[in-house]
Amino acid sequence: MHIYKLAVFDLDRTLLDDRSFISDETAARLRAVSAPGLACTVASGRDLERITPYVQQLGWLSVPVIADQGAVVVDPQNGHILMEQAISPEVLLGSVETVRSIDIPVNMILYGRGEPQVFRNAGAPSFVDEWGSSWYASHLCYVPATSEIATDGVRKITITCLPENADAVRHLVVESLGRQANVVKANMNFINIMDAGVSKGFALRWLIDDLGLESSHVMTVGDCEADRSMFAVAGIPVAVANADEQTRSLARFIVSSNNEQGAAVALERFATGEFGV
Repeated sequence: MHIYKLAVFDLDRTLLDDRSFISDETAARLRAVSAPGLACTVASGRDLERITPYVQQLGWLSVPVIADQGAVVVDPQNGHILMEQAISPEVLLGSVETVRSIDIPVNMILYGRGEPQVFRNAGAPSFVDEWGSSWYASHLCYVPATSEIATDGVRKITITCLPENADAVRHLVVESLGRQANVVKANMNFINIMDAGVSKGFALRWLIDDLGLESSHVMTVGDCEADRSMFAVAGIPVAVANADEQTRSLARFIVSSNNEQGAAVALERFATGEFGV
């Protein structure tokens, strides 16, 4: 299929409801949308393994997905990496030292090609238990010596904390790393760190060029700070109603919330030309 129009969806709190599901009704509605040259994909802070079940559910396998907060563009059918941006040792180790030194309890997860490295600072409980993954809980340890941290191939750092501490933690990380890093609040208690210039928007620009598309023919749908870089690239930025105020202010259109099938509404209107071309 020659792709003429591309719809790009954030996952959490955009395509997924508050239970992290796509209901059968919503999935059927999304799969039913059809238009000449229209394709859909996902741009998420998650890695490919945690994106794949959703793109398989929707049958969105014809276009590469953006994973790890824009550090990776990957073929969902075979896992082949098309574009990859690793974190520099300076940003990685600077982030580790920030986590080690702050007095706010946090967990840190280093994502890359191998298994994640999962740490917590002094006195911190496990904030990853809520993910329901015994693997994370069993591998969580206090921040080790720098020499014990694998720095090669890390693409994204995630810091988790209590929601009420997220803004303070983000501020401390930004203050520590300065302009060498891109630090975004990806959820109410998730802060993602990549090298400066690496973002979902950076990856979307790469994908648009790779597919030979016009930016005016691309719709992005999101809910938070992590999605705003895509809004700056795509011609048709759309926010779900549950998006934060600043994200909504940057959107060209606003649809119903993630719990009210807002993603399906956006795709239907994009397909008919009501949103953009």
